[in-house]
Amino acid sequence: MKRIPIDKAQPGQILAEKLTRHDGVLLAGQGSEITEGLLRMLGRMNIDTVVIEEEETRSAAEVEEEFRRFSEDLEARFVRIDEGSVLIALKKTMLYLAEKSRDETLALMADPAEGETGLPGSAAAPETTPAESPAAPSGGKSPGAPGAAK
Repeated sequence: MKRIPIDKAQPGQILAEKLTRHDGVLLAGQGSEITEGLLRMLGRMNIDTVVIEEEETRSAAEVEEEFRRFSEDLEARFVRIDEGSVLIALKKTMLYLAEKSRDETLALMADPAEGETGLPGSAAAPETTPAESPAAPSGGKSPGAPGAAK
């Protein structure tokens, strides 16, 4: 997040905080894109600054290093946990999600246009089925589910 003078704000930037009038009336919500019209309105209302989201400034090497440190820290935190424990499933899920986040970040850095179609929930991004999830019991079935081993 970065607070900038209104005259430095540019269309296309994203508000990091909601924008309200002095009496609390909402002008634009957090996550709203700044437009020419919004900038004109803010100028007429004598609003001096806005808080915007900062652009990604990390390199691919920094993203990889951040993931490596997270993975090592995660391993250290679970070092004394028995392999059969449900906590190991939690660790595997956390690692899986961190890997997925790293991969999506690196993909967006390589091709920013992917941000529109390559994220979870879009047709272009294959979703993981419960059977593929690292936290799922073997066979992808929950204990007690129909057809699950007893």
